[in-house]
Amino acid sequence: MEKLTLSKEKNYDLRELLKPYANKWVALSRDRRRVIEKGDELKEVAARVKSKDAIFLKVFPADSFYMPQNI
Repeated sequence: MEKLTLSKEKNYDLRELLKPYANKWVALSRDRRRVIEKGDELKEVAARVKSKDAIFLKVFPADSFYMPQNI
């Protein structure tokens, strides 16, 4: 039986930081305190980011939710 390992990563509340970027792709700093770049396409955001530690994510509107589907 496998031993369960729990992550000690902190949960971040990014709602206020990301509110102005609804429906955009953003690159966050490693500490998740600031938006480094933003754009409509992931490719364009990734091309402008110089940091290898950036965190990329798609920002959904605050009044929506995301439900993954099987592809």
